[in-house]
Amino acid sequence: MKKSVRILAVVMAVLMVTLVLASCGKTLKGTYSAEVDIVVLKYTANYEFSGKNVTVTKVVNPLIGDAKTYTIEGTYEIIENDDDTMDIKFEFKTEDDHIKSGTFDFEEGEDYIKIGGIKYTKK
Repeated sequence: MKKSVRILAVVMAVLMVTLVLASCGKTLKGTYSAEVDIVVLKYTANYEFSGKNVTVTKVVNPLIGDAKTYTIEGTYEIIENDDDTMDIKFEFKTEDDHIKSGTFDFEEGEDYIKIGGIKYTKK
């Protein structure tokens, strides 16, 4: 009887640990950066990930005028789709014309990520 209770306790502990780890989901850590050059402007975007939080900083350099910096904090979630693709969903506390909440295509490599088709290299 005592042996059965011990075995049951071990099985339950293993099951609980498995469930806790499965519920954590995929997260990113570190800063990823990209420089995007569009005809009339160039901008640098940095995504700094820590746990489920993200800070996005974009420095916009228009063809004419001074550079402007935009920084917004929020949360993110990586969604694994049934067809083996992934999406990333951002929810920002505030939004502006340069940084918006939403769901985007996502890909992760060894030293980079792609968000909405733009490649960000790990710093």
